[in-house]
Amino acid sequence: MGRRWAAEYHDLFAGDDDVTFYSAVSRKAGPTALDIGVGTARLAIPIARTGTRVVGIDSSMELLNIAHGKVTSAGGGVTSRMRLLFGDIRDFSLSREGKFDLAYAAAGAYNRCRSTAELAHAVACVRDHVRVGGTFSFDLVNVGDELLDGMPRLDGVAPMEDGGEVVRHLAWRKGRKRGDVECHATYERFDARGRSVERVAEREMF
Repeated sequence: MGRRWAAEYHDLFAGDDDVTFYSAVSRKAGPTALDIGVGTARLAIPIARTGTRVVGIDSSMELLNIAHGKVTSAGGGVTSRMRLLFGDIRDFSLSREGKFDLAYAAAGAYNRCRSTAELAHAVACVRDHVRVGGTFSFDLVNVGDELLDGMPRLDGVAPMEDGGEVVRHLAWRKGRKRGDVECHATYERFDARGRSVERVAEREMF
C-alpha cells in the first residue's frame, strides 16, 4: 500500500514540463506511441487525448492498477486509444502491437538500468519496436555530487482538494556500487487543520 500511495503523491510534484515536451514530440512523430515505464499514465493520457494511440508498459502492477483507473475515468476517447501492459522495460517483446512511430521513456525510467550492458539491451528492445525513421526520446535524472550527502531536503508542498497538503522531502546518497545513487523520498500528508494524517516513505535506486 505504501508504494501505491507514494506513486499517487509523486504525480503531485511532477509538474507538466515533460507533458508539454513529450506531447509535442508525439504530434510530430506520428499516430502511434510506446510509453516505456508508463507508471500511472501521467504522460500517456494527455498524449492519447491528442489522438495518438498509446501502448504503455511497466513492471509494477500497483502503478498499472492506478493507470487503469485513470484511463477509465478519462473517458471513451482516451480509453479506446490506450493499452496498458505488464512487462520489464529492459527486456520486452510486443510484436503483436506492430511498429511504433514514437517510443519514449520519461522521468528517468532508464536510470533503473543497473549496468551499461543492461541499458544497451533496453535500447535494443526499443529499436526492435520503432519503425524505420521513427523517433526515440528519453530523459535521465542527473544528481549533482553536492546533493549526495543523505540529508533530507524539502522538495515541495502540494495542495490537496480537501484543503490539506502533501509535503515531500528527498534525500540522495551514493549507492553501494560505483555509479549507483539512492533516492529516499518521504511524503507527509496534512489535513486542513495542519495535522499529520499519513506519512509514506520509499527508496529508489538510480
